[in-house]
Amino acid sequence: MKGFKEVDLQAAYKLLEGTEAIMVCTKGQKDGQYNVTPYGWFTTYDYDPVTKVLFSSDPTHQCAHNAKRTEEFAICVPKDSKDPVIFQCGEVSSPDADKFAQFNIKGEKASKIDVKVLTENSRAIIECKLTKVLKESTVELFLGEAVAAWEKE
Repeated sequence: MKGFKEVDLQAAYKLLEGTEAIMVCTKGQKDGQYNVTPYGWFTTYDYDPVTKVLFSSDPTHQCAHNAKRTEEFAICVPKDSKDPVIFQCGEVSSPDADKFAQFNIKGEKASKIDVKVLTENSRAIIECKLTKVLKESTVELFLGEAVAAWEKE
């Protein structure tokens, strides 16, 4: 990805250090449609042999449906925790929404999965394959394994 350098998958967990929120990118239901949703409940849970991450989501959110359907997602770590894009994207959840167009977000296709990522708004990106979804009370925990990781140069 232009302006980013590749990060070893075992060390990718370090890209999440110091961030209060992440933006989870998924592929929408329609061709050429991509989704981006902010999350505050996330963590890494392993790094050997590769980084593994999880985020907690309301199962009715469009991001949850997309991640389960496609079995992949990307985590974008915002450069600025007060970026208005975080708040704008959190206000919309619809299978028809194109948040990239609606909020004029510039994005780029990820390198190993079929999602669009926030290259201008991010300091790091972790592309993941979904490995498991766990139901816990009223939320679902989405567990993923890194397949590519990038850090802003």
